[in-house]
Amino acid sequence: MELTIEQRFALTRARYEVSRMSRGALEKVTLKILRSRMEQKNGIQETLAASGILFKVDEINEGLPEIISEETFVDLISMSTDEDTMPRDIDDVGFEDDDLDDDNAMYF
Repeated sequence: MELTIEQRFALTRARYEVSRMSRGALEKVTLKILRSRMEQKNGIQETLAASGILFKVDEINEGLPEIISEETFVDLISMSTDEDTMPRDIDDVGFEDDDLDDDNAMYF
């Protein structure tokens, strides 16, 4: 299935804007996009489940390079000091999007 002309325009515009963004802004936008994609996936699964259809959508990380392995990332988190802002527990819900609201507020 091909992209519509509106979608192609949006991608072209995004390429233009991204080429002029700072690294910090790129990081924030990337995290917002990933979170949005995850929320959409969860919403689709919940809607289908409410209709009696069990459907699993796999998490595919195409397009994102894996800089470090999952094991290395877990090791880095476990070795972090108290001064680091990254939580050591994956069950610390809410931290993953603390800085995505453009209000410069961080909640710990």
